Amino acid sequence: MNQSDLNDIGHRIASAALEFAPGYRPTASQKADAAAILRDMIQAAELHGVTFADFDAVARFARLAIQLVQSRDESL
Repeated sequence: MNQSDLNDIGHRIASAALEFAPGYRPTASQKADAAAILRDMIQAAELHGVTFADFDAVARFARLAIQLVQSRDESL
């Protein structure tokens, strides 16, 4: 994973965050955690030849990463 990939992850998380209604928008900390989760998911999947394009073909993983972090925070 290179700097361009990391920039892409940041952009995807920022774009996905804007899709949430104002009362449900992720905090800065949640966006950072979501970006780290997405980065780690992609790095792990690269071992199996899976790319960003493969992730994109299946679902909106940036939005899912934000939702995962928000769910975690709600249960704390």
